[in-house]
Amino acid sequence: MGIAYERSVGFRKDFHAHDRPMVLLPRGSCVLRVRVTGRRVATHTIGSAAALIVPSRVEHEDQAVSSIFDTLALFPSPSLVATVADDEGIPKATAAKLMSVPREFARSSWLDTLAQEYVFARVVSRRESATTLAFFERQLLVAILACLPGRVQAPERPRLPATDTVTGRALRYIEANLFSDISLPAIARHAFASASTVLRHFRDEIGTSPHAYLKTRRLEEARRLLETGTGAVGDVALLVGYENFAAFTTAFTRHFGAPPSSFRAGRRS
Repeated sequence: MGIAYERSVGFRKDFHAHDRPMVLLPRGSCVLRVRVTGRRVATHTIGSAAALIVPSRVEHEDQAVSSIFDTLALFPSPSLVATVADDEGIPKATAAKLMSVPREFARSSWLDTLAQEYVFARVVSRRESATTLAFFERQLLVAILACLPGRVQAPERPRLPATDTVTGRALRYIEANLFSDISLPAIARHAFASASTVLRHFRDEIGTSPHAYLKTRRLEEARRLLETGTGAVGDVALLVGYENFAAFTTAFTRHFGAPPSSFRAGRRS
């Protein structure tokens, strides 16, 4: 399955098309407006509770309504759609038709869980086997088909293959909410452990505290955004969770040994 995952400020992409159907899944506080061509131009505005199917070779324009763009796009191949449909007892022609029309639909909590785990496995950790990634891709497509009109029977939920540890659950929650206001009690709730247990496991396995890890990851994302030229320094600071520009500049300079402005695209040799 193809994938595109991006977090940026002020995102906009002119009309374009893909050679596979696309399933758009905004994350966090992201709100996305998509204009889709066809017999008539239709506009879809979706947030983290909805998803949108854009068929292959259909031109569409994407623009973030929110200041933060944080979106996962999935591109299932026709062969994967056919295989999953066959396994789930769905006529292949029906599955293909479901993916051939622009369609907005409500997301299930199970689809959200799978998407979060898939982003962590493929984008963040990058250590999962091809078998594990294939498992997630198949289950994502099953969950997507189950959300579409006419599919009233929820699929059986298999056990996720990701390492189910206190630290693993904490990491996945942090990465899925990287730019949000995250507290240790919230991390502990999603890790199904006490705050003290999370701290102990995190220090033993990661070598630092959840707060320090979160701060480092936000600064790393800020550097990546600056180096790719996405947004002004002030916008990047807001994107990664710093409301105080001076605090962002101080933390960034202390961590990387140079101010944020020196990492802007084209400024470093």
